[in-house]
Amino acid sequence: MKCLILFVVAVAAFAAVSADRIKRAPLKVSVYYESHCPDSRDFIMSQLHPYFCKVQQYLNLNLVAFGKAYSSDQGFTCQHGPKECRGNTIHNCVLKRIQDSKAQVDYVNCAMHDPDQPGHIEKTCVEESGLDVDQVQKCFSSSEGYEMMLKAEIETKTMTPGPLFVPTIVFDDVYNENDQNQAFVNFESTLCEKLASHGHTNVCSNGVIRNTQTC
Repeated sequence: MKCLILFVVAVAAFAAVSADRIKRAPLKVSVYYESHCPDSRDFIMSQLHPYFCKVQQYLNLNLVAFGKAYSSDQGFTCQHGPKECRGNTIHNCVLKRIQDSKAQVDYVNCAMHDPDQPGHIEKTCVEESGLDVDQVQKCFSSSEGYEMMLKAEIETKTMTPGPLFVPTIVFDDVYNENDQNQAFVNFESTLCEKLASHGHTNVCSNGVIRNTQTC
């Protein structure tokens, strides 16, 4: 009988630890954006980039450049024209080659500064990321870049309602309109709320991230 009691206690303790680990799992944040979209630029430069490095250890970030584009037999059509299709392809080629999420955010933030400047997104920002410019160019001008755009299209249309708005921010692979609206207006407080629900209760105070690091 004593052994049975000990077994039950051990099982209960294991279940509690497992539940706590699940609750404290990283928060997945997916941002579906466009390379030449003003709203994407504003969100990435004023909200994603300034706050990401402060909480990166608690997040699983997923950046996908495609937005309201669509494919056809003639190739891709993008909301802001052919330059955006080219830009989206470059972004996806670069992001595939960067393993560190902070470095991914740094690249996208750099690229958003002046996307229309010749050489900016495919050379200047690529070099700042420490990547081989020739390898990135080979990607976006070949079938690899085309296939990556098709993959980005499938994910974007699967994980968002269209999207109806760009950028679309999705938490833990579940689109929620309220989350989207709140995150676009105040990404920091939304992150705090979501992180608390994952058990990371000491990261923020009153909707403000405690870490004072400058990204």
